Amino acid sequence: MLSQHTDREHGMTLETLCSLVGASAKTLRGHLRMLEEIRPFGRRIGRLRKADITDALAPDATVGWYMEPVLDAAQVRLLADSLALSRINADTTRELLDRLQALSGVSGGDIAIDQIAAPRHYNREFLINIEKLNDAIRAERVVRYRYCRYDDSGELVPRVDETGRIKRYAADPYQMLYKNGRYYLLCHRHGLANLSYLHVDRIRELELLPENEPLQRRLDDFADVGRFDIAEHMAERPYPMGGPAVDIHMRVTGSLEPVFDWFDRPEVTPIADGADAVGVRAYDVHVRANERATLWWALQYAAFDYGTIEILEPQSLRDSLRQAGQSLVRRYAD
Repeated sequence: MLSQHTDREHGMTLETLCSLVGASAKTLRGHLRMLEEIRPFGRRIGRLRKADITDALAPDATVGWYMEPVLDAAQVRLLADSLALSRINADTTRELLDRLQALSGVSGGDIAIDQIAAPRHYNREFLINIEKLNDAIRAERVVRYRYCRYDDSGELVPRVDETGRIKRYAADPYQMLYKNGRYYLLCHRHGLANLSYLHVDRIRELELLPENEPLQRRLDDFADVGRFDIAEHMAERPYPMGGPAVDIHMRVTGSLEPVFDWFDRPEVTPIADGADAVGVRAYDVHVRANERATLWWALQYAAFDYGTIEILEPQSLRDSLRQAGQSLVRRYAD
C-alpha cells in the first residue's frame, strides 16, 4: 500500500492504512517500526509531518506514513519521454510506461504521455536485440547479424551483395549509445579498420557466436594510449562516425547555441571589437572533433538564422565545405 499510494510528499495516515490492510493500529505500528529499520528493497519508510511538507512542490501533499519511491516524478518523466521517442511500437511503449509509473509512488500516476508516436516502420526484433547485445557485450562475444536498409516504401529490408544474396556481418560489440535521437551500437565490424556505429533498430537475425570465436579487436585497441574513453570519443562527434578527432578553429557571430548544443567542451573567447554595426557579437571558438562530423554540422548551420559560422582551420575542412557549396550551386542553379 505504501509503495503504490505514497511518496516523499504524500503520506498515508495510520487510520487509512488500517482500513486498507484490515489490521489493528497496534499491529500496524509494530510492522511499520520494523519496516523503518530494515528498509525493504533499500527503500526508506518513515513518517511525514507538517514541517516535512511545508515546502513540498505537490499542491496536495499530505502527512502520514510513506515509502520512498524507486524513481521520483522527474526521473519517471525523463525516462517516459525517452521511451516516447524510442523506435518501439506503441503497445510496448505503453507497457513500459506503466511499469515505470509503478516504481514512482503516487506521483508517478500524474505523468501523462498523451500521444505515443510509434515509428511507422519499426523492427520487431528491436527489444530482443538489445537484450542479446547486452549479453554479448558483457560476455565479450562476437555477434553475427543482418543489417537493413529502407526500401522505397520505407520498410526495412536486408542489405544484399552484387549477386542479390543477403549479406551477413560479424562484429565485436563494445557499447550501446544514444545520440541524436538514435540508438547506436559501437563496435568493430570484421573486415573494417575503424570503429563502426550501427543503428540498433536496423539489425536483424542477431546471434551470439560461440565462446571459442574470440573478439578480433578489443575496444582499448582503438585508443591512442591507455584505455579507450567512450565518453570523450562521443563528445568529439556531433554525429557518430569513425576517424580521428582534430583541432578545429572557427569564428561564430551571433548566437552560440549551435556550438554549445553540439559540442561538450568548446573554448569560446569573445573577439575584441568583433561586434558589427548593429552590435552582434563575434567569438573565436576552438573545438576538438571529428572532421567529417563537423562538416555535416557546419552544413546544417550554413543558413543559420541568428548568426554565421566560418571554419578557419583546418584547411582540409574549409576545402570540403567549399566543394559542398559548389556542388549545391550547380545543383540548384537556375
